[in-house]
Amino acid sequence: MVHNEWRWISDGRQTAEENMAIDSALLADCEQGRIPPTVRLYGWSEPAITIGYSQNAEMELDLERCRELGIAIVRRPTGGRALLHAHELAYAVVAPVSLPPFNQGLKATFQAVSEALLSGLQGLGIQGDLNTSKQRSAPGMTRSPACFASLNHCEITVDGKKLIGSAQKRTSKSFLQHGSLIIESDHALFTSVLKFKSENERVALQERLMHSTTTLNQICDRQLSFEEISAALQEGFRKTWDGVYLNI
Repeated sequence: MVHNEWRWISDGRQTAEENMAIDSALLADCEQGRIPPTVRLYGWSEPAITIGYSQNAEMELDLERCRELGIAIVRRPTGGRALLHAHELAYAVVAPVSLPPFNQGLKATFQAVSEALLSGLQGLGIQGDLNTSKQRSAPGMTRSPACFASLNHCEITVDGKKLIGSAQKRTSKSFLQHGSLIIESDHALFTSVLKFKSENERVALQERLMHSTTTLNQICDRQLSFEEISAALQEGFRKTWDGVYLNI
C-alpha cells in the first residue's frame, strides 16, 4: 500500500498535444521536486493517435489518411506502440522513484498502479485480472505497430481480453506511467490508418484486435459515461493508495 500526500487532477477532455504536453510537464516538475506525487485523469477532445517515443510515424502510419480524417498524431514521452484515442478515459501517475513501492523498479511500479486500477474497475462491477506473463504475440504474425495487439506484464485483462494498455518512463528521480481504459473501440478505423505490406495483414490485425481486446461498454453491456468511470477510478486509487488527496 502506498502512503503519501497525493495531488489529484481531473482534466476532462483535452487535445492530443495538450494531453501529452501536460503529462511531460508533470514528469519534469516531479523530477525537479516542484510537485507532490500526482494522479491525473483525462479524455480526448478529438480523435488522435499517439505513438511511442521510438516509433517511426512515416513507416507505420498512413499520414495522408490521418490528415484526411482529421486524426492528430502526437508522440508520447513513453515507449510502446501506436494507439487510437477517441472513446476512452486515460490516466497518468507521476511520482518519485524513491517512494515505496516504486523504488523496487519498473515491474513493481506497474503492479502498484494496476492494483489501483483494478480497484477502480471493481467500483464499476468489473473483475479484472493482472497479466503476469511476458509479452504475447500471435504465432506467425509480424510485430504489430498497434499497442493493443500485445499483452505486457501487469497490464489488465477481463476474461482474457486486454482492457487497459499502459506505458512507463523512468528518469533518475521520477517516473511517469500513463495508459488508456477503452470505453468504445473502432478497430476498422484504427487499422485503416496503419501501413501494412498487404491487405491480408490489415484484415488479420483487425480480427486479432476484435478477439483479443475488450471495452468497458462491452463488459458492462451498457453505455458508461466518462464521469462515472472517472469517479470509480478516483475511488479505486483512494482505497488502494492510503493518503491525503488534494484535488486540483
